Amino acid sequence: MRATPAELELHHLTYRGVVRADTGWQAWEPHRDLVPLHPYCHELLHRLIDRDAVLSRHRTRRAASLFALHRLRAKLATIGEAP
Repeated sequence: MRATPAELELHHLTYRGVVRADTGWQAWEPHRDLVPLHPYCHELLHRLIDRDAVLSRHRTRRAASLFALHRLRAKLATIGEAP
């Protein structure tokens, strides 16, 4: 599953740099705290984190995201979709 650069979404490893402004949300975190993902993969990643009690409640967002990314990439590799 490939996406063009315009289609990619950014997953925030933390929300520390995200603030609400008068014009909407703004993100100021370093690039190393962002992971570009295909929209479908981004949705799957959030599902993994949100549906797993350990990931969603007992780990930092960064740790949960990195663990879920590893699981998602491993699963996609088994079906030939991982980069």
